[in-house]
Amino acid sequence: MASRVTIVDVAKLAGTSTASVSYFLNGKLEKLGKPTQERIASAIRETGYVPNAQAQALSGKPTHVIGQVILDNTNLWAGQIQSGVESVAREAGYQTVVCGTNFDRDTEQACVEKLLSLGVDGFIIQPTSNFKAVHERIKRAGRPVVFFDCDTFDLSTSWIKANLYDGIYSAIQRCVEMGYEKFIAVAAPPSPTNGQFRTRFERASAMADALSANALEFEQIDIDHDAPSVAELRERFKYCISPAHRTLIFVQNQWALSRVFQALEPSRHLIPDRIGVLGLNCAEWTDLTTPSISTIIEPVRQEGRMACQMLIELLENENVRPRQEILSCHTRWLESTK
Repeated sequence: MASRVTIVDVAKLAGTSTASVSYFLNGKLEKLGKPTQERIASAIRETGYVPNAQAQALSGKPTHVIGQVILDNTNLWAGQIQSGVESVAREAGYQTVVCGTNFDRDTEQACVEKLLSLGVDGFIIQPTSNFKAVHERIKRAGRPVVFFDCDTFDLSTSWIKANLYDGIYSAIQRCVEMGYEKFIAVAAPPSPTNGQFRTRFERASAMADALSANALEFEQIDIDHDAPSVAELRERFKYCISPAHRTLIFVQNQWALSRVFQALEPSRHLIPDRIGVLGLNCAEWTDLTTPSISTIIEPVRQEGRMACQMLIELLENENVRPRQEILSCHTRWLESTK
């Protein structure tokens, strides 16, 4: 394997000092004549030299790189968050490095350590349940951090989240007012050991509280990425849905709605008069189905943009205090509920 090109190699090829190359790399062009700048630029192109981010970090120089840690970077929700973050970072002259943790606390800690070693200027993190320890580690390293999709109840920490509780509570209350009498939640059960617990518990408690206020209850059908299948769900619905009672099915996971909708195919003629369907964060396609599907919508891109804005404020102004933001959700009511 070829040896790594160093600043010394660049200086030799350019016929100048390492100090001059350092001035060039750090944008201090006023210290260099135009011919020297051109020789250094040519030497960098010829050698393929890449500045050492770790060395820059150790010297206290900003790298203009933001580390982003996310629980699951494979779904549409994550893509929307990332789109929001990158749009703001790009405008401010920052690049992002994204790590996925797959909801694992050990992986999360490893990601933070790796990003620190790479010299990132700050962090935007969707944390697991280990967020307190993560925050303390980053704080000791002298880096700012903004948590998203997470309410830490800590006013010394910057965080932003969507108010799923109020959004779901209001939507379920409206469904009660529409005359739905029986309620079914199709949801992935929360696990207290990872970052899924907070949002999944928030969804479940919002639905439970709204129904309890109306002296109603709900039945839950557990679902994950592999099971139950469309056929298994269809069989389950035969026993828990009766046309005698107006039934609302609330699908609490974005990735599960299409499977539920396919399972309801034999009962489509009962939607929305006897069966109502309500989804979460599936606005990209729910107006293309027949019938179209009502869905609660989080302001995901806005959350990503604001998280990055909050971090850049912390990076560029040491007098900025941590702040917390809660964003409102809304429901797009379509043909599947009436």
